[in-house]
Amino acid sequence: MAFHCMNCNGSMVFDISLQQMRCEHCGSTCDPQDFDARDEAVVMASITCQNCGAVLEGTEDSMVGFCPYCGGQSLVSIPGADRKVERIIPFRINRIACADAYARYTRRIPYLHREFRNADNIKKFTGIYMPFYQYDATFGAARIEGQTTTHGPNYTEYKTYSIDVQMEGDYRHGTPFDASKYLDDEIAARCMPFDVGEERPYAPAYLAGFYADTSTVRPELYYADAAAQAEQDLIGEVGDQVLHQHGIPLTENSHVETTVVGHHSALFPLWFLTWRKDDRVAYAVVNGQSGHVVSDLPIDLKAFALGCVLASALLFVLLELVAQPTPGLTAFLSLVAASLMAWGIHASAARVHQTQTHAHDKGWTNTDAVNGEPVGKKKKSRIWRTITTIALFVISWVVMGGLRVGIDIDRLFDAQGSLLMRVTPLIVSLIVGFVVVRVLRWHQDTKERNSLVAIGALGLSVLANALVIYVAPVNDAWYYLGVALCIVGLVVSSVAMLKVYNLATTRPLPRLFDREEV
Repeated sequence: MAFHCMNCNGSMVFDISLQQMRCEHCGSTCDPQDFDARDEAVVMASITCQNCGAVLEGTEDSMVGFCPYCGGQSLVSIPGADRKVERIIPFRINRIACADAYARYTRRIPYLHREFRNADNIKKFTGIYMPFYQYDATFGAARIEGQTTTHGPNYTEYKTYSIDVQMEGDYRHGTPFDASKYLDDEIAARCMPFDVGEERPYAPAYLAGFYADTSTVRPELYYADAAAQAEQDLIGEVGDQVLHQHGIPLTENSHVETTVVGHHSALFPLWFLTWRKDDRVAYAVVNGQSGHVVSDLPIDLKAFALGCVLASALLFVLLELVAQPTPGLTAFLSLVAASLMAWGIHASAARVHQTQTHAHDKGWTNTDAVNGEPVGKKKKSRIWRTITTIALFVISWVVMGGLRVGIDIDRLFDAQGSLLMRVTPLIVSLIVGFVVVRVLRWHQDTKERNSLVAIGALGLSVLANALVIYVAPVNDAWYYLGVALCIVGLVVSSVAMLKVYNLATTRPLPRLFDREEV
């Protein structure tokens, strides 16, 4: 065992509620800093997951059984790990409080799969200290500008102020940046803030009972971001004071020369709950200091379908009570619904692209090529996408008779042949065409077929219904046929889009065997 009680030689763990080391046998306690100072025989272990290759660190008695990255249990411990950390924020939220916070959070999420509410699964939260970098900066010349606006009956007066700033001291221990390549920057940002006032000098005793990840991102990667953040923090602080004392808001022209002069490594506490299905994983992450919950959780398709059926029935009854929809108006409403569905597909497909390619994870994509795509190829691909977009817009415009749509004042208020009814098919076709181009673009990287099924079914049904509305036949049966086709397209695309959404809320199973520490 790594930590032995000085009284009975029993196993010592870090007790979150006491913020002390506590013996599990006799109950005696001591400060982690004091414990580390008098016990030089502390043994650290490098813990490797056999499923995904994640390399963590902990004490010999911190085998908690679950890999936070993939949820696997095939963990191997090798003594002799080394740690280069200066500070640490100890856990303040224990596993029980963490589970309670997560349970309260999931109560607000409709259609959540029951596995995510299962009490046995919630007990699998794993405590892990994640590495972060904090940066020190110095400030140089400053140009702080404020402006007030006064509106008169026939004039608007602008007054610009140059504000002198007396800066004392430097910017220390600023906004943390994720130092692990395999923790997505987006998740790390959403877990903020941490109260750095509770930081303590690092001591291995804090790790008793927990994992700790190691730094795999070079600190120089965030120097520019840290300088920009330090400048923004300073300008924001000055702006709050000036606005409060003098009522003068600052302008966007304010600038302070900022230089990063150093960095510090720190460990911050997080609770991980990993849900795995096939080759996808979903994370629920709880800030181990504040209890703030972050999660992107997939939904239950059956529960969602039942909710949609009930909502549709209620909407149908309300429409029947309020108004008697004409076939043309019904077809028009189905097109509006299709346009909203198209934007939903667009948002979900974009999210899948981000999670699949790590597009917003600077630590992962810090290469000369973007997502593995050479710069030259990216330029050619962008040109092809632009040409395709223009071509789709022109085709949609011609097919829908956009070049022949005229404004007839006498028919503007005719519900069946109004300008709105005639132009809507064209607008919806352009929206769907735009989404098609974007989805095709993202499909090149993700190879995700559900998004193509969703947009394909929607596009065909929209085209059929839009043509019916534009032609405006006398026989109502054509309108009902167009609406029926659109409904079928909406149902098919809805199911496919929900699958895309579930992919967007999960991540590829990590393969971390190429991990390199810095």
